[in-house]
Amino acid sequence: MDSQAFHGVRRLKELILSSNKITQLENTTFHTVPNLRNLDLSYNKMQVLQPAQFQGLRKLLSLHIRSNSLKTVPMRVFQDCRNLEFLDLGYNRLRSLTRNTFAGLLKLTELHLEHNQFSRINFFLFPRLTNLRSLYLQWNRIKSISQGITWTWTSLQKLDLSGNELQMLEPSIFQCLRNLQTL
Repeated sequence: MDSQAFHGVRRLKELILSSNKITQLENTTFHTVPNLRNLDLSYNKMQVLQPAQFQGLRKLLSLHIRSNSLKTVPMRVFQDCRNLEFLDLGYNRLRSLTRNTFAGLLKLTELHLEHNQFSRINFFLFPRLTNLRSLYLQWNRIKSISQGITWTWTSLQKLDLSGNELQMLEPSIFQCLRNLQTL
């Protein structure tokens, strides 16, 4: 897709590009549509996100990148998406995340990471997601969960770990999740 594809449509609020055959987006594809609220890139064939892919999308509320072939997520790729509430990265090929993957997502309430290829999860990756209420990690290959440093995750209410390969849980793993209602 050409980097100037959306040039001139600055008032665009919803862009649905799902179920196409998009393999790659230029780094600046969405820079000319700063008023986007909803962006749906699901069910395409993207393998890579560019480092500044979502730069300038400060009004974005929901981002769907489900069912692509993503293997990695660049550090701080969502940093400008300060108002993002919903992020779906499910059904990709993600194996790991970095501590800065979700930097800037202070308003995120729902995160989908199901049906990827994670073998372990460290809750230390998520402390900046202070408003996250639902985290979906089902149907990965998670064998172990760790916490890293001690901290309290007060907002998380729902955590789905079903369909994984859990073998061992640290005794205090869920103590940081004081308001967990559904596990």
